[in-house]
Amino acid sequence: MSEINVTASETSVTSELCRKLRSIMRFAAIDQGATYTIGQMSSHLGVSLRTLRFYEQAGLLSPDRNGQRRLYSPADLERLEIIVTLRELEVSLAAIRQLFGAIDEQDPSALALVETAIAGTLESLLRDNVARINELEGINRRIADVRVGLAQD
Repeated sequence: MSEINVTASETSVTSELCRKLRSIMRFAAIDQGATYTIGQMSSHLGVSLRTLRFYEQAGLLSPDRNGQRRLYSPADLERLEIIVTLRELEVSLAAIRQLFGAIDEQDPSALALVETAIAGTLESLLRDNVARINELEGINRRIADVRVGLAQD
């Protein structure tokens, strides 16, 4: 697995994206610190320790280590807030990996590319959800019809 090096350019794009997504983020408060433990991150983000380890194994971030102990930086915190927010919106890990790939490449237009990709992904998810809601409403109508039929017997 290649190590992820956080640059000033990546941090600014990640920070800006985090700022733009903040209105839908629902994370617990966290003290502003230089580093965070995996337990602090888990509590803040509302995800399991296993989930955080999985994101690391998936190559989405690479926290510093002090022996076996993971130490997350403020940049890791922002990156994880974005990941968890997008996952709550049911954005796939593959799409998230692709988005961070654009950021990691330090393309000057990375923020615009990432925003466009996120908007497209969310539009697709929204269409899928509307279709699924219509499908479920149809199933509910059939269930109601069957219940009425059963009550008449």
